[in-house]
Amino acid sequence: MDPESILTLPKEHRRTFVWLLIVLFLLALVLDWRLSSLPFADAALGYVRAIAAAILTSLFLLWVISSFIPRNKRVEGLVELEAGKITKEFDQLLSTATRWRYKGNFGRYMRGKVLPTLANRQNCHISACIIDPQNRDLCEKHAHYRGQINSIDKGKQYDADTVALEALVTIVICAWYSVNSRAAVELYLSASFDPVRIDSNDEAMILTVEDRRSPALMVKKNHFTYEHFETSMEFAREQGTHVTLQGVRKGIELAQIEEMDVTSALSYAGMESLCTHITPTRIVQACRASKNPYAN
Repeated sequence: MDPESILTLPKEHRRTFVWLLIVLFLLALVLDWRLSSLPFADAALGYVRAIAAAILTSLFLLWVISSFIPRNKRVEGLVELEAGKITKEFDQLLSTATRWRYKGNFGRYMRGKVLPTLANRQNCHISACIIDPQNRDLCEKHAHYRGQINSIDKGKQYDADTVALEALVTIVICAWYSVNSRAAVELYLSASFDPVRIDSNDEAMILTVEDRRSPALMVKKNHFTYEHFETSMEFAREQGTHVTLQGVRKGIELAQIEEMDVTSALSYAGMESLCTHITPTRIVQACRASKNPYAN
């Protein structure tokens, strides 16, 4: 264990470590005194001198090494989040956000948590970039990828239609929020998918993978990569296809979405044929069943 790791331990762990060193010192001192013919005072003095010499030697070597070897720059603005703390950090970012940007695949957390949380916040803007459900080859490749990872819905079988359905649900739900909430919602479709999802507000962003049992990475605004990731998301939106979010009846609850709302919303989005293929009935059922997959 290196000194930096010891110093960053929780207070109670550092205290335990110090007591362990003291106990080991006393144990060695007693054993040396009992097994040798030296008086206890002489044995103790010898140990004190040895410790003092070791400290002075270590300090000298540290000074020599630090003079010739450049020290690593301390990383600030990057925080690795343990799996159990990801939801808490998301809640913290959402609590103060008035702008939210997402780049990922299905957008299930975005439609199940982000939109309900921010929808009626004043001057709120939400933009998202998800995979294009009309790109059959892309949906097939993503379905194959889903079958290989330890995802949140492990055991669910994906094919191109199932992948397309998830994206269509996000489109319809975004259309409902665009018509029935105060938030400005923008949605873009990408011709590629990425195993890494990015959720960002104006203070920080969180990079996650599909398996929420894996750690995540928080990048704060003061870290230089924040702007690079933001630029990457901006380029993804510019290179993607903008979706017209209209067609859902105004004044209805999300749970009151009917087939005619789905058909109209996807007609505005230019996806009439895909809607017919997947069927409005199946899309409506998926919309009503949609929820935050990480709620538990």
